Amino acid sequence: MAGGRPTLYDDTMPQKALDVIGDQGKSITQFARDMRVSRQTIYQWADDHPEFSDALECARDWSEAHWQDRMEGFMESREVNAPLVKLYMANRFGWHDSQKLEHSGQIEQPLVVVLDGDDEDE
Repeated sequence: MAGGRPTLYDDTMPQKALDVIGDQGKSITQFARDMRVSRQTIYQWADDHPEFSDALECARDWSEAHWQDRMEGFMESREVNAPLVKLYMANRFGWHDSQKLEHSGQIEQPLVVVLDGDDEDE
């Protein structure tokens, strides 16, 4: 018989994920800490319990919406640290600046693109 610690998962976990991650804007890491388990355990629960997996996916979306709501309030504040907010959203939700580059026609030489702030040694 395989040993091991009994799971701390119970039927309240989907709602807890929605409350903590979704409504409070917390991360999965913060949720894992609050549940006194590892982040890997949270992912294992999601693999083992479809209802928890669905709640976790919804909670992630709601967490992003939570921070979007908070950012709307930042827009009128002169005291907000915009670079920090941008870094947080990029790291937490994959936000990034996008640049669209278009090219048409034929090129006989390699195309070199230099973006502002890049050092080009050629």
